[in-house]
Amino acid sequence: MPKLYRAALTDEQRAELNERARARTLAPRLRDRLEMVRLSDVGLRVREIARRLGVHEQTVRKFLKAFLAQGFDGLADRPSPGRPPRASTADLAALGQLLDEAATTGQTWTAPQLAAWLARERHVALSTSRLRVLLRAHEFRWKRTTRSVRHLRKDPDLQAAKEADLELLHFCRESPVPG
Repeated sequence: MPKLYRAALTDEQRAELNERARARTLAPRLRDRLEMVRLSDVGLRVREIARRLGVHEQTVRKFLKAFLAQGFDGLADRPSPGRPPRASTADLAALGQLLDEAATTGQTWTAPQLAAWLARERHVALSTSRLRVLLRAHEFRWKRTTRSVRHLRKDPDLQAAKEADLELLHFCRESPVPG
């Protein structure tokens, strides 16, 4: 027969549990774990707590045991395993600033160009596929270079500047080269 776990809270612990449970930024998993402790304090058995919360009995036992050993700190999630991300928030902010500046001049960037810029300027090595995932996750907007000038119609000043550049190129092409 499994060992019985029961959390008998003091008045101070009950007050802290209620305060933690009312926090607006509380993760749903942590809220369920606090509820496990509260229901155990009320006198419910592990099987009944598991049934009410829709979790396995072993899960209830695990967190009641952690609470009894470590207190409220035992209910928190463990840090996620693995290496920390290569691109920091400062790197992504610099990338966002670069894209904002490029948007004002009408310059476009591809994901491989952005990855090369990160490697060159910020010393962050990311594959283009990973960079695309990060850009989408942070709702950045970038675009592939196209041969269309449809995007210029939205900005008349930019359109006039590009038309002047185009005329200059045509003029240089038609004029004879002194030789």
